[in-house]
Amino acid sequence: MPIQFHSSSSRTKGREWNLLLAGFAAACVLIVLVLQIVSAQNSPVSLALLTILISGFTSVWQFRKYGLDPLGLFCLGFLLYDGLLLLRLSLVSGTSVMLYPTSFGYETYAAAGILCIIAATAVLLTIFVWELTGSSSECAYFVRPDASASAAWFWAGICSYLTGIVLYYLQFQQYGGYLAALTMTRGERFGLAGDSGSLSYPYLAFIVPSIACLCYSSQISDKKYQRIAFYALTALWCILVLAQGDRRLVLQSALTVAGVMAVVRPQALRLRMRSWLLIVAAYCFFAVFGNARSFISAIAAGETSVAQAVAELNEEMSNDWLTPEHSEFAGPYLSLLVASSGHSERLLGSSYYESFLTVLPKFMYPGQKPELLTRQFDEEMHQGSGTISGWGYNPVAEAFVNFGVLGVALIFAFWTLYFLAIRSFRRRGEWGILLSAVLLSEAVNANRIDFRNVYWETTYFTIGLLLTGAVALVLKKLHQRTCVPFTNLRPSAWA
Repeated sequence: MPIQFHSSSSRTKGREWNLLLAGFAAACVLIVLVLQIVSAQNSPVSLALLTILISGFTSVWQFRKYGLDPLGLFCLGFLLYDGLLLLRLSLVSGTSVMLYPTSFGYETYAAAGILCIIAATAVLLTIFVWELTGSSSECAYFVRPDASASAAWFWAGICSYLTGIVLYYLQFQQYGGYLAALTMTRGERFGLAGDSGSLSYPYLAFIVPSIACLCYSSQISDKKYQRIAFYALTALWCILVLAQGDRRLVLQSALTVAGVMAVVRPQALRLRMRSWLLIVAAYCFFAVFGNARSFISAIAAGETSVAQAVAELNEEMSNDWLTPEHSEFAGPYLSLLVASSGHSERLLGSSYYESFLTVLPKFMYPGQKPELLTRQFDEEMHQGSGTISGWGYNPVAEAFVNFGVLGVALIFAFWTLYFLAIRSFRRRGEWGILLSAVLLSEAVNANRIDFRNVYWETTYFTIGLLLTGAVALVLKKLHQRTCVPFTNLRPSAWA
């Protein structure tokens, strides 16, 4: 195995964390009591602050102990999508123009805040019990494998990448081609993709594992061409999806790379001042791009020029674009507010158990696949004519509409175990490192979409990595049998 371990747990540290946890809990209760005494209408604000404190504490705890940790990232995402957003909604909902198709009172915000606290507390307590049982993951030291492993994973990654690009091309051929799709709005493309007659090609099942493999091989090898190929192919993919207005797949690629680097070169991910500046710049870029991407179709269709689009964008640009309630964070939370204010019949787990067989292709699925929970919600929120907007779906809302209040605690305990499992994969050699890397982006995705989408990506990425790994094993076997100087081959030698 390319990883060695050392134990980092001790009774002294355990006592320190117990005292810290007790002090933290007391501080949280004190803050809530003070705000409640001041005014009952401060309930949403106090609950939002409590959510931020609990999730923030859990996130920092995991990051400090395990580096770039999937569970820590999930808690950070929860802080942003639920805690910070609720705080902003509670403070500005009466004075700001909201993007939501309906309005809500502070009672609804308070109810949503209570559910968020239950979820955040369930995560914290599950981690705490996990640590007390001695199940915590040990810190890992990475030991570079031999050069043949680097070459095998590199060429396997190239094969997987090319397969994914071909499938991506076939996907857009259904819409008239990649360039023709640029002239369509995102809503129109989503409408075509959801058409019963269209096929959904699993290009991400090959692209994401290929990026992980190329990153891994480039970091464990001294071959310059491997690093050049990794940077070039990753950049190409990001440009392709960004031109189609998809920010999520760019973030997904970045997190996949970060997941590999977290084990292979953890020192490269240490947060310095320039790191924070880069994170802030990336957030500002994505926030502005989210409002500017509608110009892409207009430019591609010849309806406007680049200069005109830039001028119009400058006129429309507003500081509100950078606030949580006008950004990506606001969409999924709408589902929680609607669920908190309504009294719909419980789904009793159907959105979860009905998802298990939906990974099968349409021709293999027995009957018609059940509609996505997020798709149903988008249709309910749609007003007027035109394409249906995608709001996403909050995991707290999904747990609540299925099982009620107790279901929120139970489901988030399971989410915690899921991300703890992803962390533990890093201890399982090369395969574990790559699997944890391709699944790291689900720590963000799980905060913004329903369970089925996370389940799909988890399944497809795992299968894609297994196929890519099988190719790598074949290449290693060929090297051993033929005794070809495999590690010295250049791309020109394979032409």
